[in-house]
Amino acid sequence: MKISNLSVDRPVAITMIILVIVLIGGVALTMLPLELTPDIEMPFLMITTSYSGGSPEEVEELVTRPIEQSVATLDGLDTLSTTSREGFSWVMLRLNYGTDLTEAKNDLRDLMAEIENRLPDSAETPRIRNFDPNAEPIMEISIAGMEAEQLKTIAEDSIQPELEKINGVAAAEISGGREREIKINIDQNLLEAYQISLDQIASVIRASNQDGGLGSVMVGEEEISVRAQGEFEIVDDIRNLKIRTSAGDEIPLTLISKIEDSYKDVSSISYLNGRESVGLSIQKQGDSNIVSVANEVETAVENLKQSYSDLEIVITSNNAEYIKDSLASVQQNFIIGGILAVIILYLFLRNISSTIVIATAIPTSILATFAIMFFTDLSINTITLGGIALGVGMIVDNSIVVLENIYRKRAKGLDRFKAAKAGSSEVTTAIFASTLTTAAVFIPIVFVEDMMAELFTPMALTVSFSLFASLLVALTFIPMLSSKALKISHNENNNALKDKKYLNFYQNILKKALKNRYKILVGLIVFFIFFGSGIYFGFIPITTEYMPASDQGSIRVYVSMPDNSTIERSDQIAKEIYNQIKEIKEIENVTARVNNGRARFSIELITQDQRQQDVEAVAEAIRNKTAAIAGPRINVAAQSSMRGGSGSSIEVKISGSDLETLLNYGENAERLLNKIEGIRNTDLSLERGNPEIHVNLNRREIQNQGFTEREIITYAEMALDGSTVDQLTEAGEEIDIIIQLAEADRRSLNNLRNLKIFKANGDSVLLSQLAEIGPGSGFSAIERENQQRYITVSADTFERALGEVQQDVEKIMAAELNLPTNYLLSYGGEAQEMDESFSQLIIAAVMAILLVYMVMAAQFESLIYPFVIMFTVPLSAAGAVIALIITGMSLSTYGMIGAIMLVGIVVNNAIVMIDYINNRKEKMNRREAILEAAPIRLRPILMTTLTTVLAMMPLAVGIGTGAETQQPLAVVVIGGLLFSTILTLIIIPVVYDIVDEFRNKVVNYLRKIVHNE
Repeated sequence: MKISNLSVDRPVAITMIILVIVLIGGVALTMLPLELTPDIEMPFLMITTSYSGGSPEEVEELVTRPIEQSVATLDGLDTLSTTSREGFSWVMLRLNYGTDLTEAKNDLRDLMAEIENRLPDSAETPRIRNFDPNAEPIMEISIAGMEAEQLKTIAEDSIQPELEKINGVAAAEISGGREREIKINIDQNLLEAYQISLDQIASVIRASNQDGGLGSVMVGEEEISVRAQGEFEIVDDIRNLKIRTSAGDEIPLTLISKIEDSYKDVSSISYLNGRESVGLSIQKQGDSNIVSVANEVETAVENLKQSYSDLEIVITSNNAEYIKDSLASVQQNFIIGGILAVIILYLFLRNISSTIVIATAIPTSILATFAIMFFTDLSINTITLGGIALGVGMIVDNSIVVLENIYRKRAKGLDRFKAAKAGSSEVTTAIFASTLTTAAVFIPIVFVEDMMAELFTPMALTVSFSLFASLLVALTFIPMLSSKALKISHNENNNALKDKKYLNFYQNILKKALKNRYKILVGLIVFFIFFGSGIYFGFIPITTEYMPASDQGSIRVYVSMPDNSTIERSDQIAKEIYNQIKEIKEIENVTARVNNGRARFSIELITQDQRQQDVEAVAEAIRNKTAAIAGPRINVAAQSSMRGGSGSSIEVKISGSDLETLLNYGENAERLLNKIEGIRNTDLSLERGNPEIHVNLNRREIQNQGFTEREIITYAEMALDGSTVDQLTEAGEEIDIIIQLAEADRRSLNNLRNLKIFKANGDSVLLSQLAEIGPGSGFSAIERENQQRYITVSADTFERALGEVQQDVEKIMAAELNLPTNYLLSYGGEAQEMDESFSQLIIAAVMAILLVYMVMAAQFESLIYPFVIMFTVPLSAAGAVIALIITGMSLSTYGMIGAIMLVGIVVNNAIVMIDYINNRKEKMNRREAILEAAPIRLRPILMTTLTTVLAMMPLAVGIGTGAETQQPLAVVVIGGLLFSTILTLIIIPVVYDIVDEFRNKVVNYLRKIVHNE
C-alpha cells in the first residue's frame, strides 16, 4: 500500500506519529547546545621547547632543526612551520583535514622520545599540544576605580574566586595591577669585603624558611604529631637573618643589603577607557556551553557591581553576546521568511484551508529536523540555523506540489478521499526525485579536504534533514489533512483553471516558442558564449573573496615600538593613541595592555543598530587618526568570526638561506605592497633584534677558574635581573623574595664588566676576565617552513575584494621584486586558502551535477530527459552571477556552496514539468502534451519558486548581527533560481520538444536497420 493512501485511511495513527515527532523535536530544541559555529577540529599540533639562554640562531640549529628532521616523516603532514626565538623553539604541524589527531599525537611522542638525546642538556623536554579554540577567553572583564595595587588585591581575594566557582568556568586569569614582592638589594663591594656570594645568601634564606614534620610523641594514651614551624611570618624575620662570612663570623643581612617591601617592577599596565585597571580573562571548560557560562558570569558581575559600588566593573568583551545576537538574527530571518512564504501561498491559492494545510508543513518539518539534529550530536549555530532558514522555502515545495495536485483533482469532481489518494500518488515519484536531487548535491562536500567540509557538513546535514522531513510530511500529513479539511469553491473546476488569463498568456507564449524552437536554442547558445567570454576576459566584473567579513563590533590595535623602548615610552604612546581615538562616537569601551616595546588595544563598538558605520569603516577612521603618531608601527584590524587558518588576507613568502638577504627583499616587498590600492596593515615576520650586549664566554678560562658555563649564566642572571629564591606567606598571600645586586651595581655596562663571581674559597673573579663583553645584534626570530628559512610579508585588505588585490600583488611582485634564482616566492594567507577551497568546491560542483543527473536518470529510466532538465543548471549559474553583480558582492566560499545547492534546487521545477509531460504524452501527441502539461504545472512551479525566494530574502538583505556571512549564499540561490525559473518555463519545453523529436527519429531509424521495419 502506498504511504499516502495509508495516511488517508489511518488519520489518527498518522496524527499521533506527527505529534510524537513534534514532541520530541520540541524537547530536543531546548536541549541542543548553542554555539557560534560548528565544532571544528583544527588539524594542528604544536611542539614547544625551552632552551634557556640560547640565541635564535642557536635555538634553530640545536633544537628546531633536529625536531624538524624527525617530524617531517609524520603521516598526514601537510605543512611544517617553525619559529626559533631567544630561548624558545616553536614547531607547528598542519596536518591534512581528516587526520586522526590522537594517533598523530602518539606518533609525535614516539618521534620526540627518539631525539631527546640529540637536544642540548639544558633544553627542556619538548611539549606536544593540540590547537585548542577553547583556550581563547570567552569574556574579558576590566576593573577600575582604585590604585592598581588595591585593584589587584580585590581581584585576587574576592572577584576571581567568585567567578571561578561558577559551573563551566575553567579559569579567571588576572592581568595588570601591581604585585607585592620582597627585594633584597645587595651591595657588591660588601660581598667582596666579607667574601660572601649571592648563592650563600640564597641558601641561608631557603634554609631559614622551613616548616616540617618531626614525627610524633605520646601524650598519655594519645599519639600527637609534632611539627616544626620555621617559615617567615613577617618581613622583619628576613631582616633579622644572620649570614656567616668566610672567616666564620655572623653578620646581619641588613649590613650588606637593603631590604624593601615593595612591588615588582612594572612590566605591564592595563587600562580601561584611559584609567589604570585590572583585567580578568574568563576561560570556559572544554564541553561547557559558552552561552550558559556567559549568562552565569554576567549575573555574577552584576552582583559584584552591587558589592563594590565604588569600582567600575565592565564586561569589555563577550563572545556569547555575538553568538546570541547572531542566532537571534538568523531565527528572526527564518521566521520572517516563513511568514512571507505562507503569504505567497495564500495569494496563489486564495483558499484559507489550503494555505493552512501547507503551512503546517513548516513547523512540523523544522521540529522534526531539531529532533534528528539532537540524535546526530549537532548544535544550534549560525551554520545549522542558517541551513534551516535556507530550507524554510524548500520545506513547503513538496507540500505545494502534493496539495496543488490534490486541489486540481478535487476541481475535476473527485471526492476528498479519492482526490487525496490520487493527487498525492500521481506526484510521489516526482517529489521523491526532486528531494533526492536537492540532498544529493551535498554528498560531494564530504570529499572537500579543508575547513569548508568541517564548516558546511552540518549545514548540508541540516538542510537534508529538513528536506526529508518535509517529504515525509508531504506524503503523509498533507494528504490526510486534505482529506479532512480541504475545501474548494463551487465555481472552481478544471475548465475555469484553464481559462485563467495568466495561463492563457503563458500558453500563447509557449506556442510561439515551440514554433521558433531552433531560433530560441541558437539564441541560448549565443548568450552563453558571450556570457562565458565576458567572465573569462573580465568584461563581466565578478570578484572573489574567501569568506564574507562579519561585523562583530570589535577592533584590535597592535602597537610595535622602536628598538629597546622602555615601558614608560610605550605607555606614553599608548596614552597618545587613546587620546586620538576616544572621541570616535561609535566606540563604547577601550581596553589596553602596555608592555615593554609593545601595546595592544581592544576596542568594542556600540551595537550595530546604534551606529551608522560598520566595523571596517571605524577601523579605517582609527588608522587615519593614529597615522601621524611618529615612531611605532600601528596596525588596526577589525575582528571577524569567519577566518581561515591564516590570520592575514595577503601573505607574500620569500624563502632562502641568508637572513639578511631575506630581510632586504622582505622590506622591498612590503614597500611594493603599500603601493597597491586597498592594502592595509603590512607587517614583516622577520625583524632585526634590538641592540644588545653579547657576553661571549671563554670556556677554557671558566674551567681554569673552577666554574661551569651554567654557573656563570645563573649567577649573572641573579645579580643583574634578580632571582626568586623563596616566598613569604603573609595572611594567605605568597610574596616572592627576590635577590639581586643594588641598582648602582647592576645598571651600567661597566657594572656588567665588573660583576664579581665568587669561588668556593671566597675569592672573586670579574666577569670580564671570563668573557668577552661587547655590543651585538641579531634577529628577533627565525622562521622556517618545510625546513627552509623564509620571511612573510603580510597585509589585510580594505574596500577591495581579496581576489582582485591578490592579482595586483602577484603582478607587482613578478614585475619588480627580482629575486635571485636561489630564492623562491610563494603566497599564503586567506588568498591561498581561497584558491584551494575554490578548486575543491569546483570539483564538488561537478560531482554534484553528475549525481543529480544520475538520480534523474534512475527516476525517468532514461538518459535523454535528465539531459533536457540539466539545461536549467547553466541558466541558474548565469542568474547567480548577475545577482552578485547587481548586489555588488564578491563570490566567496559561501557563494560557491550556494551555487552547489542551486544544482539540486533548480532542477526540481523541470523534474515536475517533464514528469507530467511524459504522463500526458501517453494520451496525446508530444506537442499537445507540452501545451497541456506546462500550463498545469505553471502554478506549482511559481509557488515553489516564490516561496523559496521570499523565505531566503531576509538572509539576502543581510538583516541583523552576523547576517553578512549567509548573505552571499542567499543572493546566489535567489538570483540563480529566479533567472532559471523564468527561462525554464520556456527553454525546458523547447529543448524537450527538440530532443524528444530527435530521439524518436533516431529510434525509428535504428528500428528500420535492426528490425527492417
